[in-house]
Amino acid sequence: MVRFPAAHFSRNGRHRKQLCFIIGLAASCSVHAIDLLEFYQRALASEPTYRAAQAEANASREVLPQARSQLLPNLQAAGSKSRADTERTSQDRFGRDVTEDFDYTSSTYSLTLRQPLFRLQSWAAYKQAEANIGGYQAKLDGEEQTLGVRVAGAYFDALMAEDFLAFVQAQKEAYQGQLNAATRAFKLGEGTRTDIDEAQARYDLTLAQELKAKQNTRFTKHQLEVLVNIPVSSLARLDPTRMDLSPLQPASLDAWMEKSVDHNPQLRQLNAMLDAARLEVSKARAGHMPTVDLVMLYRKSDSDSESTINQRNDTKQLGLQVAIPLYAGGHTQSTVRQALASVDRIQEQVEATRRALQLQVRKEYQSIVEGQENIRANEIAVHSADQAVLSTRKGIEAGTRTSLDVLNALQQKATAARDLANARYQYVMAQIRILSLTGGLNLDSVGQVNRWLIPG
Repeated sequence: MVRFPAAHFSRNGRHRKQLCFIIGLAASCSVHAIDLLEFYQRALASEPTYRAAQAEANASREVLPQARSQLLPNLQAAGSKSRADTERTSQDRFGRDVTEDFDYTSSTYSLTLRQPLFRLQSWAAYKQAEANIGGYQAKLDGEEQTLGVRVAGAYFDALMAEDFLAFVQAQKEAYQGQLNAATRAFKLGEGTRTDIDEAQARYDLTLAQELKAKQNTRFTKHQLEVLVNIPVSSLARLDPTRMDLSPLQPASLDAWMEKSVDHNPQLRQLNAMLDAARLEVSKARAGHMPTVDLVMLYRKSDSDSESTINQRNDTKQLGLQVAIPLYAGGHTQSTVRQALASVDRIQEQVEATRRALQLQVRKEYQSIVEGQENIRANEIAVHSADQAVLSTRKGIEAGTRTSLDVLNALQQKATAARDLANARYQYVMAQIRILSLTGGLNLDSVGQVNRWLIPG
């Protein structure tokens, strides 16, 4: 059983580990069987969906400084300069038109400092940005968990396909041997044509199964290649002697339920969304509240006109600017109702997700507990099937069994071997899925599962 380290749910240092795993990996892939941990590391570095979630999380972090900026001083400088050319026509004392030209310039420069003092909407938006960042981080963690399950599922599907192909090929060889034996016995007058036909039919069936198994092996490896973007040839194989079939830790289902509620990424994301929605209510209600800003202004102007020359003004202002909302046509009340409805919606999503999550945790918990018993039962079944083949062959020599009995015993042996391999892979995947549901599927936990593998 994969056990949780003391800091199992801490994400500190996780990204530093992800930066280190690529070193030397490309050169090593072509010279040895790639194991589960290496595939997971590759996927973390190159899988598009996960990388898109990383970019989304990085983008979300920029919302916080943007929201903070609405609480900090704002300094603005402005300036203008203009020139006017004016012609003024008037009459002199003799009644003649006299035209005068006036050319003058005007300039104004100002510096304005505004410090928000009381803006409840801006404070709520700042807290909302913090909640949204937590939500996007939880979403990224969820993509990491999902990617781990996808990689492990594709990896063990490929191993199971290879195992099934090996079982079919071994079965084909056994049927070939039985066909040869039936043919020799028939030529010696000790067998029947029926024995040959039955052996031939079983052999031909395995040929068709072998073709299908080869196709499935190629397809499952291609699935891995798509995930990690490298060619896949040899895979590290599951070593039954390294598998840990000790009781699940923690042993209590309630403990796993509690872990899932506290650490499941999807539930964490929804809880962050719920916090943000509640802050949206606060932000909407703040639309009824006044805003208060401290405003400092310095303005310098130089202006001439037709009637003034070299007029200069220096203005300094310091004051409070208060804005009190009086009537907005019902907009504020509407946004409050809308925000409250969003809170109700997300609360129901949280509850629905919590119930579905606990059902999944219960299912995987039972799969692990029952999987341990299933593996042991199938190991006994394989041993019994081996003994049955030996006993049936001896029965033929003694004249108490027929060739058909041998074929059936061989079929039973192959079925038992497949069932055992399938039980082992299902057990490993149940381990991985329960770690994912409780937010604990990371490089460390995948590394623990990886210790159960040996080079292929």
